Parts: sequence; C-alpha cells; structure tokens
Amino acid sequence: MKHDSRSASVHFRARGRMAVHTIWDYITRPVAKTIDDVPWCAEAISSDWLTAVLCRGIKGARVTSVEICGGDQGSSVRRNLKATYNEEGKNAVLPENLFCKTTPTVLTRLATGLSAAGEARFYRQIRPELNIEAPICYHSAWDRNSGRSVHLFNDLVATKAARFCRRQTPISRQQAEQIVDTLAAFHSRYYDSARFTSDLKWVRTFEDFFHAGERVGLRECHERAMIQAEAVIPPDVSRRRAEIWPATIRALVLHSKGPRTLLHSDVHLGNWYTTGEGRMGLCDWQCLGTGHWARDVSYAISSTLAIEDRRAWERDLLKRYLEQMREQCGLAVTFDEAWDLCRQQLFPALLMWTPTLVHTRTTPDMQPEDMSLEMIKRITAAISDLESFSILA
Repeated sequence: MKHDSRSASVHFRARGRMAVHTIWDYITRPVAKTIDDVPWCAEAISSDWLTAVLCRGIKGARVTSVEICGGDQGSSVRRNLKATYNEEGKNAVLPENLFCKTTPTVLTRLATGLSAAGEARFYRQIRPELNIEAPICYHSAWDRNSGRSVHLFNDLVATKAARFCRRQTPISRQQAEQIVDTLAAFHSRYYDSARFTSDLKWVRTFEDFFHAGERVGLRECHERAMIQAEAVIPPDVSRRRAEIWPATIRALVLHSKGPRTLLHSDVHLGNWYTTGEGRMGLCDWQCLGTGHWARDVSYAISSTLAIEDRRAWERDLLKRYLEQMREQCGLAVTFDEAWDLCRQQLFPALLMWTPTLVHTRTTPDMQPEDMSLEMIKRITAAISDLESFSILA
C-alpha cells in the first residue's frame, strides 16, 4: 500500500512538473539550435539543429531549410520533414526525407513517460544489432524534467515506398510468415541473455510495464471498455468479462518463471508496415521490455490477422516460429506446451486495447475508435476460439 501511495505521489509530481514546462514551452516557443537541445515540437526544429544532428563529420555541410510536410498524432505527435542542404550536404547524400516524433503536450509527455528514454536507447544500442526490417533512427533525445522527447527517423514512405498497416489491411499467408520470422529473429538473439543484467539491464520487464498502467487506472478503463465494446465481443467472453482481469494477473506470472527475451510488447497490426519490396517491418518500439516470448507471438497472431485467416493459419505459424527458435537459440518446448502458453497470453494482449477505447484523463487518444474495436474484436474472438479461460482454471 505504501508502495502504491509513493508511486501515485511520484506520478502526481511528474505530471505537475511536466505541465509547468509545457505551459512555458507554449509561452516562450523555444527553438532548438544545438545538438543538446530537445525540440519541444516539430515546429521547434531549426536548420541549425538539423545541421548539428545530421551533418556531423561532413566538412562544410549544412541544412539550409526544413519544411513540415504533414503527419498525425497519438501517444506522440508525428510529422514528416523535408530537409534541404547546401552543396556539401547534397554531395554527401545526406537524408532529405525525415520523420519525427515529439511530445509537445502534457498528455503526450505523460503517455510517453520513461518509454521515450527506452525507445531512444533501443535505437542507439539494440537496433544496430538486429537484421530485421525496422526504422533507422538518426537521433533520439529525452529530457526527464520537462518530458520533452524527440526521435528523428528516415521517412519510410519516401525512402522505401512503405505502406503502414491500417484497421482492415489484409495480411497474406506469406506476410504472416514474415511477421513470425521477425519475432523469432529478435527473440532468439536475446533469449535468456545475460545482458539483461549488464549492458541491457535498463530494459524494463513486461511486468513493470503492466503495473505502471495499473497504477494510473488500467483496470477501470478495461472494465468500462468491455461494456462499451460488447457488440464486437463474442457472447461467451462478454459473459465472463469479470474473469479477465484476474486471468491477466495470473498470466503475468509466466514472465517471471522462465527465461526472458526481448519483447516489442505492442506488435498489433498498426505497428507493422510493408516496404515497396514486399518486406514486413516493425516500428514503434516504445513499449520495449523483457519477458516470455509467448507474449509477442500470441499478440501478433491474434491482432494482425483477419479472424478467419488466424483460425486457418495459427497452428502452422506457431510451428514455424518454434522451429526457428529451436534452430537459432535452442528453445526446447513442445507444440502443445507452446500452444497453451499462447492461449494464456491473449489476456494481456487484450489489455493493450481496451484502455485505448476508454482511456484515462492523463492519456491522449492513442488510436481511432474503429481500430480499437477491431483489435478488441480479433483478440476476444481468439480468446473464445481457443477457450483461453480454461487454461487458467
């Protein structure tokens, strides 16, 4: 109880501090000029700042102008940028098409929180080690006091003809296989890694990630959302909605029992994209954590595939994943054991989406309502089909 009170007090002080800084940013509208500055919004990104970030080591190269070319927002504010260079910059073939994520509001700063620092460290330390399709980050920075953060990427749409998946984006069997191949690639590399107690000890556990949400009202939002989304939820799951939270808490135990691996933790349809060459890529690593591999596998298969396709392919996809994990890191688990673990992990997957439909007052609208309803529909259909309540009985 004391721990919960202390956590709530820390959260309240952080919210107040970030609110003051945000108001000050809107009043003074500071412009980022040096590499040590953290832009408070995309509009604060100057040619000088981009020069400091992108032209390091290129003699005489400078960014002469920067233009904002559109974007959207959710837990962060996302903008496309166009950089223009002088002759030295052009000759060095420096990136012109850029994409940035910033946190200009109190809600985006609270929603991003410590995850901004974790995502920045992912792109600096882990991303270079992975042979997967994922964004390249040129610069990441986060300021703890103000909550400002910035991540500057290559613009995948302009540079790779990428198409980001939406609510009804169809995923083919081949693409579904690429999804599980991607999971196996980074799961196997960090499976039972000793680095989680050394240079990667900063990666938080999935349990800590979950309990952080719990402290700010996750359960209440989930329970309200289950009522609001009742029309898309199978009746047998809806009737047992009071059992979902206890089932989720029991499912968390798995993460502390067995070997851990690196988890993306938010592998839903909207965080995948397809390059012009047809390769599936995975973005938005802000929920990065450590935990049991079944977390990502169960979540990805249940949320990326249309319900009928998931029913037809899920066993083959799990077998494919297990074969790759066995070859790449020696994972020794039978299919039946893995199947039960994935059935269990559907509950934490659902808890990623009910709070996007009904969210706390300190959380921005992170997803369109139709996307939230579609993900809830798919995951609860899997809970029903796979009789997930029985695995935790």
